Amino acid sequence: MFTVSKRVWASFLLVLAVGITLTMVISVSGQKVSRVTKDLVEVQIPRLAQTERLASAISEHERLLYEYYASKDRARLWPQIQQAEKAYLQSFIILDQASGELSLQLSALFDQLKALRNSLDVNLRGQNTHWDLARTHLEDLTKTGKQAQTIFAQIHNEIAAQSEKVSGESSRRLAAMTQMVTIFSVAVIIASALVGYFTQINIRQAAERKTLAQFPERNPSAVISLNWRGQIIYHNPACALLIEKIFGSPQRIDTLIPPHFLNKLKTWQAEHKTHVEFHYKIDQHTLNFDLSLLPDLESCHLYIEDISHRQQAFDQLEFQAYHDQLTKLPNRRSFQEAVDKLVAKNAPFSLLLISLDRFELVQSSQGYEMGDLIIDGMAKRLLEVTDETNQCATLYRMEGTRFCILIESELQSDGERVAKLLQQKMDQALEVEEHRYYFTTSMGICHYPTDADTSNQIIANVNMALNQAKSIGDHYQTYDSKFHAMKQSWLPIESGLRNALQDNQFTLFYQGKVDANSQEVTGAEALIRWFDKENKPISPGVFIPVAEQTGLIIKIGEWVIDESFRQAAQFRRENIDINVAINISARQFQHRHFITKLQDALIRQGISPERIELEITEGLIMQNVEHSVVTMKKIKDLGFRLAIDDFGTGYSSLSYLKKFPIDTLKIDRAFIMNLENDDKDKSIVRSILDLAKHLDLQTVAEGVETDWQWRYLRDMGCDSIQGFYFSKPDTADKLSQVGKGHRLQRMG
Repeated sequence: MFTVSKRVWASFLLVLAVGITLTMVISVSGQKVSRVTKDLVEVQIPRLAQTERLASAISEHERLLYEYYASKDRARLWPQIQQAEKAYLQSFIILDQASGELSLQLSALFDQLKALRNSLDVNLRGQNTHWDLARTHLEDLTKTGKQAQTIFAQIHNEIAAQSEKVSGESSRRLAAMTQMVTIFSVAVIIASALVGYFTQINIRQAAERKTLAQFPERNPSAVISLNWRGQIIYHNPACALLIEKIFGSPQRIDTLIPPHFLNKLKTWQAEHKTHVEFHYKIDQHTLNFDLSLLPDLESCHLYIEDISHRQQAFDQLEFQAYHDQLTKLPNRRSFQEAVDKLVAKNAPFSLLLISLDRFELVQSSQGYEMGDLIIDGMAKRLLEVTDETNQCATLYRMEGTRFCILIESELQSDGERVAKLLQQKMDQALEVEEHRYYFTTSMGICHYPTDADTSNQIIANVNMALNQAKSIGDHYQTYDSKFHAMKQSWLPIESGLRNALQDNQFTLFYQGKVDANSQEVTGAEALIRWFDKENKPISPGVFIPVAEQTGLIIKIGEWVIDESFRQAAQFRRENIDINVAINISARQFQHRHFITKLQDALIRQGISPERIELEITEGLIMQNVEHSVVTMKKIKDLGFRLAIDDFGTGYSSLSYLKKFPIDTLKIDRAFIMNLENDDKDKSIVRSILDLAKHLDLQTVAEGVETDWQWRYLRDMGCDSIQGFYFSKPDTADKLSQVGKGHRLQRMG
């Protein structure tokens, strides 16, 4: 019998003999393959490439001639045409050396191409180009090109056939060489495997026996071996250490095995399980059990690991994922899952979404730390409310100062009842670190399934109800479908406004201002109007609020300024002495580029600023008095006139009014409409007129619609009248027909 050493040498000699034989055979075959491949690489493949380059050059030549026909740009295109012609002639010279009869046909076609090219060039260079003849030349060029392409295809096919033949022969010889190399490689692999096998088999077996013997003893995890009936037949030292860690004293090994383990073991055996993993908790320790069932050996191995720290970390992470860090209340993720489950079960419930009013003002003065304490105190108060409801009510913190109470009840009125209870609670001060704060809340209420069909829908609807309540303050609002309709109506208006800016759907109407005594036109207020693609008017009361909210009012305002300035310049060129008044929106007035835009419009339209009066509402000025005064002074420095619109509704004090660099007060229509029958309105109007007179300001009364109103205002010393009694808003052309020095026909 051969020893391991003899088997290794026999394998080595066998591989050496096979290697020498194969080397000689491969050398002879390689020389033959080299000759065949040289012909393929040096002759056939270059001819194929030359054919493709020639076809490409013909196509480029034809494209350039078509471009020359289209543009007649001979200076740019003729050198490119000559270059393309040179390219295909050079390629043809190389190809002609081995193309036979087909090359003669190509030579004739190239002569035709050259003649057609020259004829086309002469025609296009002439002063009177004969376009029909040029198109005929182009058609002939295309036909000739197609004939050339046909010949290229024939040449290509001939060369390809020859190449395929050469390639096939090379492939056969290479395949034979590959088979020989493969045989040699297999022989080497077999010999190496035999050597490795006989050399390592004894070492591996010895190492495996030693490792298996040491594994259980040195394993840091507790290991218990059981027979098929579940009786313990072995346990390693780590089991005793684990028992000492859990109980503090030595115990029997079976104290580590969970109750009912034997019953479950029988079940797993009946189900033919081979691996089972489960957890079991002893006191404060969580143990992970990994059971391997070996039916062929009729034994089981139980691996036990203490994962208490890992489980605690997991529990902490899970708590953080579903709870707010500040208040420890369930968070928005937990809220979303709870709502989803209730909707999936079609269980009725109400949502009470709560927002703390004026919190930002307190936090900005007291700091974030105090703000967190207030939110935590608010959470405790809300928990008191949920405890007193005597219902299944769960409190969640959504974000910031927003909380939500989920009330599992069929009655829609339960949401309102909880809201009223919270309002009563909020009448009491919120005490935080010896500070007493009085807050109000805004609340939105929505009920499922009455107000929504899906979880996302009810969450959106309760937010909508809350926003409606916040607009009032210290109020709760139940959801109404009209809120959704109101919000949705903004979307098409916003989209329409953007299209209107692009498609010039806006226009300006002008309402004349007349002298209260002479009834002559003194000015006009520019009023924007929107007519959609179907020429239907859209009320400014509908689209202006949307423009304000979306910020589109900035671009719309810039258009109004530019168009008003243009019209004022037009009035001036026509010798019509009418000043134009422009309403300035709040966002436009506060925009950082407002003054620059005014200057640019003045330069662009070439109008004097004295011809323009900018109208600013009293409420706008009072939002930020100091900033407003600075901006107004810059406007005055440019030379514009300034008017306060809707005067009497913005609650400005006289101490502020004297600071404003204004020229005109416009009395709001709210004081004019009931002037005949309301003595309080008369007193207010009289006071405004007296105030303006003492401050040396011009006055304009808005909304004058009756003869009595006009005469009363005239007699009280009002300077100008604006309203339907004299003029409705109309186009600039109709206002131009009146002009200054003429009276507007009274409508009353």
